[in-house]
This record gives sequence, structure tokens and C-alpha cells, in this order.
Amino acid sequence: MTTIAAPSRRARPGSRSTTTRGTARRPAGTATRAPAAKVRAVARPLGIGRLGALLAIVTVFALVTAVVFHVVLAQNQMELDRLNTQITKEQRVYEKRRLAASVFASPQRVIQEAEELGLVQPQEPAQYLQVPGAPMPKTDDGSTSETIADWSKTKPSLGPQQP
Repeated sequence: MTTIAAPSRRARPGSRSTTTRGTARRPAGTATRAPAAKVRAVARPLGIGRLGALLAIVTVFALVTAVVFHVVLAQNQMELDRLNTQITKEQRVYEKRRLAASVFASPQRVIQEAEELGLVQPQEPAQYLQVPGAPMPKTDDGSTSETIADWSKTKPSLGPQQP
């Protein structure tokens, strides 16, 4: 039976261990020399752990920002819905008041209110009363004014049409 030995593992480039598996042990009575302390100022690149943590923080920040944005958006939409509901209610109130005003101003209601107050309609149409000493109208024969005859001078933009 043949056995194959596995290759020896190398230490990582930044590790502090100086011994490897493949080295033999020293006998118990021999003196060992302490390695000289070397101070190195080596900038280590960001490890996978630090980069992963940074990416996780950025991702969490982006998600929280998106949630806050959606919350504000939803609040503003709720405010718009509330305002639209209020506008609809006020429009209904306006239409009801407009209907009431038109009913109150209708001729039938005015006549009815006048009759309730004791007023009656005259049998004959209203007549012009002449007051002594008051100036008389220029035309008192019932004819219309003559401005309609000169309508083309008054409104030349109307063309040859006659009112």
C-alpha cells in the first residue's frame, strides 16, 4: 500500500505564526533564540470582512432611506385624499346653497311671498306718471331711439348684417 503525503500548508502573508508544520521539533535541552522584533508599517488592504460590513451598512442606509421616502409619500397621498374628500363635500354644500338661492329668487316664489304679505298684482300694466315741473323724456310717442338706424357707424366690425 502506497501513501501519499499532503503538501505542507503555507502560512498567510499577514499571520504572526512563524512555525510551519513541516519543521522538526528541537530537542528539549537546546536553547532557542527569540526572534528580533521588527516594526513594519505595512498598509493592509481592506479585508473581505470590512468590505462586506461597509456594503451591508450602505445597503441598510439605502433601504431605510427608501422606506422613509415611501412613508412621506404615503402621508402626502393621505393628505391629498383628505383634501379631495373635503373639496367634494364643500362642492355639494355649494350646489345645495345655489339651488336654494335659485328657488328663493324664482318668480313663482316671489309672487307667493308677496301674496302672503298682502300684496296683489295690478289689473292694468304700470303707467308712466307725469310729475308737474319734471323734465319730460325726449321721445314720448313710444318710438324707439335712432341708434339702431346708425348701427353701421357704431359697430362697423359687424359687417353688412342688420340686428
